[in-house]
Amino acid sequence: MTYRIKPAERNNEECEGIIKGTYHGVLSFSHESEPYAVPINHAYEDGKFYFHCAVGGKKIDFIKRNPSVVYTIMKYYGTPEDFKSRNNCHGKWESIIAYGNARYVEDEQELQEILNNKFLKYYGKEKREIPRVSLLETRVIVMEVMKMTAKRELEPHQNEFYEWEK
Repeated sequence: MTYRIKPAERNNEECEGIIKGTYHGVLSFSHESEPYAVPINHAYEDGKFYFHCAVGGKKIDFIKRNPSVVYTIMKYYGTPEDFKSRNNCHGKWESIIAYGNARYVEDEQELQEILNNKFLKYYGKEKREIPRVSLLETRVIVMEVMKMTAKRELEPHQNEFYEWEK
């Protein structure tokens, strides 16, 4: 297996290129000795992931106790049949592991801004005023990425690895 570590000046660009066009991943938390991971939708812009969520719940409790989080995205190119037909564990894929700190957004004006200018924009939808009743039931988690690693295998046994830190 060959690992090719790419030049540092292109790492951010490569990582963000893998993120582009993705809409979900797994957000992981921990508090003391208890881990917690949840599949979740995201928007991404300028080194930050944005996640919308309910007003309460386990995610919020974990962030308030420990803001350090990890977010994982995996893209597989092909069908399950393609993977099975190879008779091995290789296929064309890309992945991102982002490390950072998360904060819980409750401010109504900031929620409106993030939902309109991050989520709707990222999902290619028109900006609109989010009704106040919806804002009362919605919160946002903002993850500022401190470090990100990316790995891809687009040809059998030819892995590429990228890493950047703020």
